[in-house]
Amino acid sequence: MQKNHLFFVWQPFILFILFLSLNLNAEAQQKELLPAVLEMPEVVAEVNGDKIMKTDLAAECLRLHGTEELKDLVKKFLIQLECSRLNIVVTQQEINNEVERMAKAFKFSTQDWLDLLEKERGMTAEMYMEDIIQPILAIGKLAGVRMNITEEEIQREMNARYGAAVQVRQIVLGSRKDAEKVWVDLNANPESFPSVAKNRSLDPASQPYGGLIHPIRQGSVNPEIEKIVFGLKSGEISPIVEWPAGQFLIFRCEQHLQPQNVDKEKVREQLVTKIRDMKTRSAAEDVFRELQSRAQIEIIFGNSARMAQVPGVVAVVNGQSISQKYLAEICLKRYGKPVLSDIISKLVVEQACRKQNIVITDTDIDREIREMAIKYLPLQQNGSPNIELWMKMKTEESRTTPNVYRTNTVWPVLALKRLSRPFVQVTEEDIQRGFESNFGKKIRCLAIVFDPKDQRRAQEVWEMANRNRTSENFKNLAEKYSMDPESRIARGVIPPISRYSGQPTLENEAFGLLPNELSQLIQVDENWVILYCLGYEEPSITNINDVKADLVADIFEKKQNIAVEKFYENLFNQAAIDNYLTGESRNPEIEKAIRETEKTKQATGIPTTPVH
Repeated sequence: MQKNHLFFVWQPFILFILFLSLNLNAEAQQKELLPAVLEMPEVVAEVNGDKIMKTDLAAECLRLHGTEELKDLVKKFLIQLECSRLNIVVTQQEINNEVERMAKAFKFSTQDWLDLLEKERGMTAEMYMEDIIQPILAIGKLAGVRMNITEEEIQREMNARYGAAVQVRQIVLGSRKDAEKVWVDLNANPESFPSVAKNRSLDPASQPYGGLIHPIRQGSVNPEIEKIVFGLKSGEISPIVEWPAGQFLIFRCEQHLQPQNVDKEKVREQLVTKIRDMKTRSAAEDVFRELQSRAQIEIIFGNSARMAQVPGVVAVVNGQSISQKYLAEICLKRYGKPVLSDIISKLVVEQACRKQNIVITDTDIDREIREMAIKYLPLQQNGSPNIELWMKMKTEESRTTPNVYRTNTVWPVLALKRLSRPFVQVTEEDIQRGFESNFGKKIRCLAIVFDPKDQRRAQEVWEMANRNRTSENFKNLAEKYSMDPESRIARGVIPPISRYSGQPTLENEAFGLLPNELSQLIQVDENWVILYCLGYEEPSITNINDVKADLVADIFEKKQNIAVEKFYENLFNQAAIDNYLTGESRNPEIEKAIRETEKTKQATGIPTTPVH
């Protein structure tokens, strides 16, 4: 479900403002910002006897988050200076009022809202007020009229959420040449669109549903796409739309949908909150750009030559230094616990590699990255993998650097693959099952899914389907009653069911049906499901030897992924870990000894608990 809470969209541009309410007195005019005092033990954790020092944790926090945090610190300091110059103060009462308004907008009490933030994001009330609310209010005051919200803007957001929509199918292709050929074929036979989407589209989300995607509303996606799809008539094929990353899109209009019957006044607060968030981000960029144009800023962090010349300084803002120690303290405060958890996890793997003399080289990492690029991206025109695009995608996705991606993502995966490889075997039975699953006979069905608590409604719908056993009636019922959004939008259409798909109850029921036959009410993963059989898809390949090599490779990869997960789980469960930041401590050997002692006491009749 899409998150509409303000902090989800603000976080990429969060301004960590700690000093907005302070005056620029003599202390603030000194040449270096003094580090905050953060109480933390020198040894922050131990893993099987190996100590993790605070200095190691600080260095890793700086490596992972220093660059982004420094940007926020510079923004914070510039805005602090501007607020002081204009005598702008954000009061605690203003902060409290905004928190209350935000909670009310999403139908929470203030306390429940703050509890939700801490539960979902690990963000305390203090952090929320300092990191989110205070910057929003400060930017709003600095931005002035730019933050005013008009009725026209509210109506535009209303349209984007609840207005008229177009239900479309899409096909995503990897080259213009392919797109042009498919476009010609589709215009000659528009009704083939679902089949072509299922067999040719590169979009894994819509491919199983014949290219069907969620309805498009005005203001909800790219304006170019909106203009195209809203201009289509039912059944009409769109022109080819070029998209980033070398993709080409073709749409077919299924139907135009009327606006939802929603009272604007009942959702006004949520609409205003969304608009204010977008305006705040835009205003923050404008305000900072204006302040930056008048400021003298030198970023030293990451510049090895300058860091050697001015050791311990990461930036200079209008003649005032920001120390590396201060930046490290900020990073530790914000990221210390999650980063330490990752360090512990990686150290457990490193220790296992040392025991087995396993070494992962840079060449190994390069090879793994190359294989990922081949697997998940189209090849370049010269036939080579697009490694540069892969690295760009992964580093932007995790907001990290190439070096961090290599050491913190690729290295652990490779190490665990190497450690678990002896436990991965592909049997003839695996190959036979894989062949039947991928190339064997499949059943095409429609499905209606019900909540596990809604068995009575499921029975009523089954009776309605049974009284009129046609595919069209079943599709109408699916569109009206299915709790599964994808099958509801697709009017009951689901991917063909094959053997060994991981749903034996569903498989057995489906393979026992004849075309146009209705299933009984079946329970799958706690949900209630009704199937309507459309027919069978005969195998396209009958000789297992034609695809055996590919099957072995695919099965090995899947079994290895399972083995990696189990191997790491066993490693972690067997490790003696003391995390002094969270207070968590576990030692499997001691725990085992205690259990054995308890068993001995029980066997000899000695009380296992103190007698008072």
